[in-house]
Amino acid sequence: MRPKILYPFFGPLTSIKGIGPKNASLLEYLCGNYIVNLLTHAPASYIDRRNNPKIKDLEEDSIVTLTVTVESHAPSFNRRMPYRINCSDETGIISVVYFNARSIYIKKLFPINSKKVISGKAEAYNDIFQMAHPKYVVDLKELESIKQIECVYPLTAGITSRILRKSIDSALTTCIDLPEWIPDDILNKYGWLSWKQSLINLHKPKEIYTNVLDNKYLNRLAFDELFSHQLKLRLVRNKLTLIKGNSLKPTNKLIKVLESSLDFKLTVDQIKSIDEISQNLSSENKMLRLLQGDVGSGKTIVAIFALLQVVENNKRGILMAPTELLAQQHYETIKMFLNDLNISISLITGSIKKDRNYTADIIIGTHALFQEDANFKDVGLLIIDEQHKFGVHQRILLSEKAGKECDTLLMTATPIPRTLELAAYGDMDVSKLVSMPLNRKPIVTKSMSNDKISDLKSALLKKIKNNEKIYWVCPLVEESETSSIQSVSARLKDLQSYYGNEVVSMIHGKMKNEEKNHIMGKFKLGQTKILIATSVIEVGIDDPDATVIIIENSERFGLSQLHQLRGRVGRGSKESSCILLFQKPLTDTAKKRIKIMKETNDGFKIAEEDLIIRGSGETLGAKQSGLPDFRLCDLSVHQTILEMARNLSIETIKNDPTLKSPNGKAQRTLLHLFNNEVAIDYIKSG
Repeated sequence: MRPKILYPFFGPLTSIKGIGPKNASLLEYLCGNYIVNLLTHAPASYIDRRNNPKIKDLEEDSIVTLTVTVESHAPSFNRRMPYRINCSDETGIISVVYFNARSIYIKKLFPINSKKVISGKAEAYNDIFQMAHPKYVVDLKELESIKQIECVYPLTAGITSRILRKSIDSALTTCIDLPEWIPDDILNKYGWLSWKQSLINLHKPKEIYTNVLDNKYLNRLAFDELFSHQLKLRLVRNKLTLIKGNSLKPTNKLIKVLESSLDFKLTVDQIKSIDEISQNLSSENKMLRLLQGDVGSGKTIVAIFALLQVVENNKRGILMAPTELLAQQHYETIKMFLNDLNISISLITGSIKKDRNYTADIIIGTHALFQEDANFKDVGLLIIDEQHKFGVHQRILLSEKAGKECDTLLMTATPIPRTLELAAYGDMDVSKLVSMPLNRKPIVTKSMSNDKISDLKSALLKKIKNNEKIYWVCPLVEESETSSIQSVSARLKDLQSYYGNEVVSMIHGKMKNEEKNHIMGKFKLGQTKILIATSVIEVGIDDPDATVIIIENSERFGLSQLHQLRGRVGRGSKESSCILLFQKPLTDTAKKRIKIMKETNDGFKIAEEDLIIRGSGETLGAKQSGLPDFRLCDLSVHQTILEMARNLSIETIKNDPTLKSPNGKAQRTLLHLFNNEVAIDYIKSG
């Protein structure tokens, strides 16, 4: 239950003076439902309007606030010409310019001989300065209210900067002091003020910081957010380690048979990861481990070894994937590897309605597994693949449904930078597959502008004659009149007219699963050679005969997604290539992405670069990364603060595991403040 002291922060937005139902609805969409969401809606940048010079001292392209006298009006009699208002001070003349302005409104705003305060950008034009569309035009008495540092906030349609600033100002008047959860030595070391004072200084700054890390008010609030999250992870982890697990030691009855049947050598990383997981399974403590692997690094075989160790102990293994396509892929791969072993394997997905086998030794499925009223018995291991598609709470719930003693292995083919790893998973045990299988050749990546597509189509004829297969990725499913992006439907028509209908097929996320599986089956059998797709093929497609992937409008994709798509090829012994098609002109960021893709195949390096380019919110996709939706911190900037928050959470739980001390009670308040109270439920049930 939320502490009473937090009630003012969790009141509805309509309880704030000046916010009516209409604006409340828009603000809820922008920030969230509660006053605390408005208070933690951080400025994206700041504009300094304190510069109040004389006209003679103006500098080109500077933001200024001027006190002027209105001299005359020069209306425009041509729509393409601006309306000018000539203004002056004792040192010179400046022209205020409006385009497409209503004369009546302008004359009312700038009466002749009146004194006005105007604020905006000063620009030189024909030897005099002008100010186009000033941001503020007010009377002299309001000079001091304009001469301030102005916060620039992220907005949404229907909410202006003025409305948002007024709403936040009103919310700040309701802000109360909270008990301090940060130890005094940290507050003193960094000169941090209280939670309330830091919020006030965030929204009413007295100075501008060129470096975000110099902003001690934002740093304090970012620390609060990260500390709350790290405390939650630490408490949940503590609870899980106290739960007694199954001790499932390998008998090697099945594992040795699998080892002897493999026609390839395991990599050093695979052997190490198999051993780490085996030790966890053998232990009496409950396992919670993350298996990170670069694209094509061989996570599935590592998972199979873990499943066999469980089956050897007469327990059941469950592998859950986020899509039917990926679940089907796992089912076929695992059946192939375990073909000679007397093991039952079942597939359970949304489209399989009849004859679902919940008692097989190994069960593979989608989230349909947990939407049924099925009771799984004797589950020894739950594996969640592409786990970043599922939130932290979902993962905990899935683990609990499989049984409290059940070990859990999370897998991802999206390499995660160390910073994001800490933020999302705390100190979870992590196994990494960095090295590639020995038969894999590096994928050659090239870039090409869209106007060279005809040359590319011609070059692909040779690949088709060699029975090689090609993926062609497009971003949209339907043709868009407002975008130049080529949709899969239009590209299908184009390529079929060039190569023939029987050579080219298409798959996208809007298709029914049966249709998708049918098309994928034909492609795998080589009945079609070119598969046009959306990023639905990003994970789960494994075809060693696919040697070329073409990504259209590659400038629209993030680095990590481009790397995931590229990983659909290069899975056999043939040399593979990735062609990044782009639309000119390229932005600097797009150029940087393409350059990185051409320079390296290392997914972990790419993930770090992606974090630098895009920031933490977008690197994995904020909603699918397993990361919380951080509002105040930016993990691409606040790595040091994250480490501090992590260290304090470790120390806190070591000394006060149930948060019962006075400081601990304040930290419980912090957990509630950032909606991490699930951890308190773990303390109560622990």
